[in-house]
Amino acid sequence: MKKLFFVLFYFIGIHFLGYSQTNSYFQDMNFISWDEFTHVSFDGITLGKIMQTKGDTTKVNALFGKSMQYRKSNDPNYYWISFGNSNISFSFDELASGLSSLEVENSKVTVKIGSKIIHIGDSIDKLGNVKILTGTDGNKSIEFLSKDADDEWISIEFDQSTKKITKISFKSA
Repeated sequence: MKKLFFVLFYFIGIHFLGYSQTNSYFQDMNFISWDEFTHVSFDGITLGKIMQTKGDTTKVNALFGKSMQYRKSNDPNYYWISFGNSNISFSFDELASGLSSLEVENSKVTVKIGSKIIHIGDSIDKLGNVKILTGTDGNKSIEFLSKDADDEWISIEFDQSTKKITKISFKSA
């Protein structure tokens, strides 16, 4: 009977430890609504509109108003299509029909999150009062996560000494 109680308390303890670690991780996230999330824009093109193309090359080219270079997987076990030009690149997972990643390639791209407008090379101070996440490797970033979808986020990486933005990306788990 003592062993049963020990095992039971052990698993309850592990459950609460995992809960507190997860809760702590999400405390350093900047939560926005799904509407705000899908309206994050890259040179005036919203994330939601990019998502709606589902990687269809005709729709992507029409959205960007030009022909985007793309590559498609030849591996039947790994489905993806990747688009890019000199300013922005993104990939779709064809199996899930969803945007899997997006990365701003240079400082020419204007990124708008709510009323804040940023570029690579800007100070993170332009974002105002935001929470900063410290990764397990010690690197810091600013993460915007929708309250309605915890598996997709906007990540802003920056130089810790200068506080200048070095990378802006969308990620999906």
